[in-house]
Amino acid sequence: MAANFKRITALLERWPLDHNKAGRDIGQFLRDFVQHSYKTGKLQENPQHWDKQFLALQRLINNEHGNKYPRINTSSATGLTLDQCTVALSNEFLEHLEQEDKPVYKKLFSSSEKTKEKE
Repeated sequence: MAANFKRITALLERWPLDHNKAGRDIGQFLRDFVQHSYKTGKLQENPQHWDKQFLALQRLINNEHGNKYPRINTSSATGLTLDQCTVALSNEFLEHLEQEDKPVYKKLFSSSEKTKEKE
């Protein structure tokens, strides 16, 4: 099923890599997973399963749910904005938390409260 492999990898090329999440990026994980599945023959075992996976990835990459249900709020459930979430998920921030030995949720909510106080 080289056709399935080519079709899925072409779709995954549209998924951007986040270099701030080296070793933790889902786009890279998916590329590696599909590559491994192709090499081990799992792509050939169940073509219907991979057709479903392709359609699910296509919905994610095309942001079908985001377009169908646009967000009204600019913050997440944690109260953080997109920029704050991006910083909180970066490798540098996680290294900083490890050095401080402070739970992530405490750090996130304390930075969120500080931002609200400034506004």
